[in-house]
Amino acid sequence: MATWAELDEELEKWASQGETPTFWWRDDDTEACTDDLDRLIALSERFDAPLHLAVIPVAIADDLADRLSMSPHVYSLQHGFAHKNHEPKGTRASEVGVMRDLTLIETDLREGWRRMQVARLPNILPVFVPPWNRIGEQVLPYLPQWGYTALSNFDARPHPEPVPGLQRFNGHIDPIRWKEGAKFAGEEKTLEQCVRHLRKRRLEDAYRDEPTGFVSHHLQTDEDTWSFTEALMSRLTQGAKTQWISLDCLIK
Repeated sequence: MATWAELDEELEKWASQGETPTFWWRDDDTEACTDDLDRLIALSERFDAPLHLAVIPVAIADDLADRLSMSPHVYSLQHGFAHKNHEPKGTRASEVGVMRDLTLIETDLREGWRRMQVARLPNILPVFVPPWNRIGEQVLPYLPQWGYTALSNFDARPHPEPVPGLQRFNGHIDPIRWKEGAKFAGEEKTLEQCVRHLRKRRLEDAYRDEPTGFVSHHLQTDEDTWSFTEALMSRLTQGAKTQWISLDCLIK
């Protein structure tokens, strides 16, 4: 477990080496305009942190594109197709898992990408975000063939990278505890995720140039999680201790 003081100490170690750690922000499960989405976007604008919405393509609301067009630092990523589990009962949920036929997966993903384009979503990036952060290993080599240049799931990138031409931009910090309903995971536990990845990067136990990813879920965020998110953004951005980036700067 970690404290705010330990986060400050880790950031000071980066500064003592003349470096500023990079961060990026992903929020999952967008389909429609909601008050919570407005609250999320307001936070990203307040802290000048580009926001990457993982959009579920199956039912994009007609007015979503107009709302996102009002916020030029909001980007759209593809979050599966329908966020529907296709794995057998008793196994971990996945829409693009090991048991599903590749042809069906390809059909869904191509249709999802088409729907995002038809919806006129601004700032679409060819980044695939698998629902539940799970994707079958057999699917990975096909993602570049299907038009995706990057994948985003959770935890540190594998070493070495298993698929040439497929970049990875993962999440590393999730403030929500998912078992028995979405609740705030707690300050110390969430800070530990942040400090741990920063430390691994600094010590080169992880890719040093891999931006640390903060993952939120605006539709499942309780007040404790909102409060922590605001406090974390304030701490990380105060005094330009970190740099919040958009993935379009990194996609090759």
